[in-house]
Amino acid sequence: MSNTSDYMEKKTSGGIRAFFRRLFFGSLFEGFSAVSLDIEQMNQRAGDIESAVCGIQKQIDELREEVQRGTASDEEIITRLNALEAIEKALRNDIETISVNLRNNNAAIERLSADDEFAKLKLNVIEKGMKNNRLRMNQQNETAQPAPAVDISSGGESEYEEIDYFDFENHFRGSIESIRKAQEIYLEYFRDKKNVVDIGCGRGEFLSLMKDNGISARGVDIYQPYADYCNMKGLSAECGDGVKYLSQQDSVDGIFVGQVVEHLKTGEIIRLCNTAYEKLTEGGCIVIETPNPTSLAIYTNAFYIDPSHMKPVHPLTMKYFLEKAGFRDISIVYTEQSRPPFEIPELDIEGAGEFNSAMKNVSGLLYGSQDYAVIAVK
Repeated sequence: MSNTSDYMEKKTSGGIRAFFRRLFFGSLFEGFSAVSLDIEQMNQRAGDIESAVCGIQKQIDELREEVQRGTASDEEIITRLNALEAIEKALRNDIETISVNLRNNNAAIERLSADDEFAKLKLNVIEKGMKNNRLRMNQQNETAQPAPAVDISSGGESEYEEIDYFDFENHFRGSIESIRKAQEIYLEYFRDKKNVVDIGCGRGEFLSLMKDNGISARGVDIYQPYADYCNMKGLSAECGDGVKYLSQQDSVDGIFVGQVVEHLKTGEIIRLCNTAYEKLTEGGCIVIETPNPTSLAIYTNAFYIDPSHMKPVHPLTMKYFLEKAGFRDISIVYTEQSRPPFEIPELDIEGAGEFNSAMKNVSGLLYGSQDYAVIAVK
């Protein structure tokens, strides 16, 4: 009887896993198939364009020979040149269309890749929940005590329990690869470090960057699914309060705090700075990246999209907190990769110098870097 029960349990749980795999990955497969079809069609069209270009080149060569021999009239030359120009214009339009489609497909692939990672995490959480349910049921059978219900769709209690923050981040923050690429500017501050802590590690972009560069790093995040995801990807992370975790370390030689302080209260930021100074070794550094309130673009583009944001922290305020904690070597970096691709054009007229100078300041205020980083060395 026991063997039959075990068999039925395995069969049922296996069926549930298969159902969720189809549920999560079916639409992803359709999405990737659609992108693959688009790419196949674009490759075919690119081949047609290449053949057309060869045909145009052949006609140009023939026309050049006729001009040299004097066998073509001026009117005939002009007519054929106009025809070639029309073909060239059509080809340029086709090439532009292909370029746009490629950009759109690249964006679609990034979104699908993020959805794929999200689906893997969800499946992992569900399987973990199913395992916990089986353990609870076994304990209930052994003790004959009622077991509390377990919500297998939840990663545990957190301040983000009202929304699925992993999905929210995938939707608004950008792809994992694009964030990791943007964070490469901080590599120089950590290259010689051996014990780096990433507070608010999120999806693990910075941890992955550290790992690929041979730097030992561990992440901590208050959101359990992020810690699970990082560990699933072979990165070292745990769920918990970052400042508390840091206070429990003997010492560290590097701290990264990316897009975190805007979620904290003033007292929490001050405790972070004080604890960082206390735990950093001599020559160790902390890098704090956060939205830049001196750029008005953050208020329309990003900051208030995230309902968990408390308030932006002015760079001079952040520098002040670090100075009061004991840091002396402090610099502020306004990240170029976060700058919107807009600017107010200058007027190219006589006497517009003063106006252009004023509008350059306005342009910086409107379209300045949307993020800044404070780097402090002990």
